Amino acid sequence: MNKKFILISIIFIFGFTMISACTKQSASSSYTPPLNIVGDVSEPFTLRSLEDDFDMIDIETKDGSVKGIKFEDILEKVSPLSDNSDIFLVGIDGMMAKIEDMNLEGSFISFSDANGWEAIHYNHPPSSNVKHLKEIIIVSTDEDRLDIGMNIINSEKNIRNITPGELYANSATLLTYFEGESSVEKEGVHYNTSVYTQRRIFKLEDMVEESLQNALVMNALGDIKSIEANSYFEANSNTIDYVSASGKERLKDVKGVILDPPEGSIQDSYYDIGKYVKEDEDVLFIVLDGFGYHQYKHAIENNHIPFLTSQPEATKALSVYRPVTNAGLAAIITGKSPAENGVYSRKQRQLQVDSIFKYVQDLGKEAIYIEGNIGILDTEIQPVLNVDDDGDGYTDDEVQESTLNVLDKGYNLVFTHFHGIDDSGHSNGDFASQTMDVLSYMDTYLEELVSKWHGKVIITADHGMHSTKDAGDHGQFRYENMIVPYIVMEGGQ
Repeated sequence: MNKKFILISIIFIFGFTMISACTKQSASSSYTPPLNIVGDVSEPFTLRSLEDDFDMIDIETKDGSVKGIKFEDILEKVSPLSDNSDIFLVGIDGMMAKIEDMNLEGSFISFSDANGWEAIHYNHPPSSNVKHLKEIIIVSTDEDRLDIGMNIINSEKNIRNITPGELYANSATLLTYFEGESSVEKEGVHYNTSVYTQRRIFKLEDMVEESLQNALVMNALGDIKSIEANSYFEANSNTIDYVSASGKERLKDVKGVILDPPEGSIQDSYYDIGKYVKEDEDVLFIVLDGFGYHQYKHAIENNHIPFLTSQPEATKALSVYRPVTNAGLAAIITGKSPAENGVYSRKQRQLQVDSIFKYVQDLGKEAIYIEGNIGILDTEIQPVLNVDDDGDGYTDDEVQESTLNVLDKGYNLVFTHFHGIDDSGHSNGDFASQTMDVLSYMDTYLEELVSKWHGKVIITADHGMHSTKDAGDHGQFRYENMIVPYIVMEGGQ
């Protein structure tokens, strides 16, 4: 009797183990579709299982307890770019629910074979519990969000901001894009299949009312391209790409488009200096850091810069993205875009191409480079640095003195860089009275330098400055940052 009982027990345990193993194998082999979290986030993420770097918890539903993860944990993973954002839950059937202001207390994501990825909300209406989710889209609702997505500008105003989240949620057109085709032959019969993908796109003419006869697009790495007819822009996880009409060329992570850009660019500096020096005309080149064209016009209208007002009017020049000192200065001294010269942010110092200093040296001529208290880039000639000896918070007076001291030393190129306008703009704002005061004393400095120089004088800026809630800043694709004055005059006046 005992042997029979033991045998039955062994068979029962074996059978139960086999059933459990088969059940686990079946569950593990079931297909889990990807759930994409995209839009206005730092790190887009594709959720492929509940175990993906998240702590699972038990969630009580009307049908019983299920495993899931907190929605807040997902947001922490992707890091929204704005504290003020809406969340769109998109199902495979096109059903979409919007959760406003990231109000996600009591909100979870679960997965089951019956419902796929499912949103479960304790505190929201039942219509928010979208089943068979395919996307979660984060959309910034900040009023001033020009640091997210891409901006459309002209030389006088910021026209429109478009974010990846906005495109995913409601502003894009679905484009059926041909990817390729294949063919097989069986028993003399050809079977053909064409493959297409759907892309979320928009065309520039659908987004703005302004004329589009001429437009440039720039991306995060500082590449610059002319926008061609029938091209389009495409949402790509957390960025926007520019795609040529053929679909074969793609400019990734677009930061901005400028309509009807000015003819001039800060990159012209390299070629203008080179032309004059080659023709045996010495050049005094002056960089007024952080001096936007809008500030130039404001200063003239309010009588802050009488000397510059008396000179030929400045033309508008286009800066580069990113409009910061390293990238702007590199574009000035190389004549190349950031994508070409290798300096596209504050992090790079090493040029990938020769600068104007090398060009002047190769002509057998002499150049000197006068800077503030730190070197910005690694150049072929070492800059003459100037510390704030008098402790007034600026190095402009020291840079001025250094420049005056070399004007009669036989240099064919004197390149000098003033920082006070930028420093005051950051601390006080682009139109602040303190910044206008800096412009006023810079105007007297310029008058003195120009009067003592015999040759060509070129004055421009590396980038501009825009107003913020507290003071001023730059680095975004805004007209205030991207459009600067460019002035050419004769010395000795």
